[in-house]
Amino acid sequence: MERKIGWTSFIIAFMLVFMMWFVNTLDRLLPLELYQYGVYPLRSSGLIGIITAPFIHSTVDFGHILNNSAPTFVLSWLLFYHYRKVALKSFLIIYFLTGIGVWFVARENYHIGMSGVIYGMASFLVVSGFFKQNIRVAGISLLVIFMYGSIIWGIFPQELSVSWEGHAMGLFSGIIAAVIFRGRTHEAVKYKYEIEEELGLEPDEEYWTEEYAMKRRIEKMQEMNPTIRYEFVPKQVNVEPPKTEEE
Repeated sequence: MERKIGWTSFIIAFMLVFMMWFVNTLDRLLPLELYQYGVYPLRSSGLIGIITAPFIHSTVDFGHILNNSAPTFVLSWLLFYHYRKVALKSFLIIYFLTGIGVWFVARENYHIGMSGVIYGMASFLVVSGFFKQNIRVAGISLLVIFMYGSIIWGIFPQELSVSWEGHAMGLFSGIIAAVIFRGRTHEAVKYKYEIEEELGLEPDEEYWTEEYAMKRRIEKMQEMNPTIRYEFVPKQVNVEPPKTEEE
């Protein structure tokens, strides 16, 4: 079960990055000028970018797509592995809400790239971790902060060529998604042996954890060496009451 979830999350993360590179390669090989399909604020023609912009990256050099590839893979894998119950809904909220926000508030220019969605996934993971107060979720949040903590500065204007508006909208979108799903973001992973036990089956030793193996060994030792309990019941002695003399 856990292995299947891990592979599914890996494939989703890989496909997102693959699509980014596939579109960028086509844009380089053919005169497509795909930047025109980015989000252009307050223009009806720019609405298409809400759907297409995250997969379009600059063809001037490879810096733009390289900077977005690793965080896209890591954060999407974390999202779909640890929050599988609400991962798709959260991702779609972040994806579309970021684009809509850029269309309403950003500067007049074409806004492209996955960075807004990256900010959204990062903020979702961090805020959800604080909401749940769970050791595993908190660990994920700390990992995100450690690896991509400096991205917080990207929500402020720094370079004219960088869409800080997209970063800011992504950040807020992730927070909104975390608030919406705060009551059911984390779903504990059940091990295969736990599912088999619930079904009344003998768990397969191949999937035992170290703690579970120790538990089973202790149980077998207790079966082989039954505990003998001794109880001491004191013998009751009849004592005659003292004689009294009548006057």
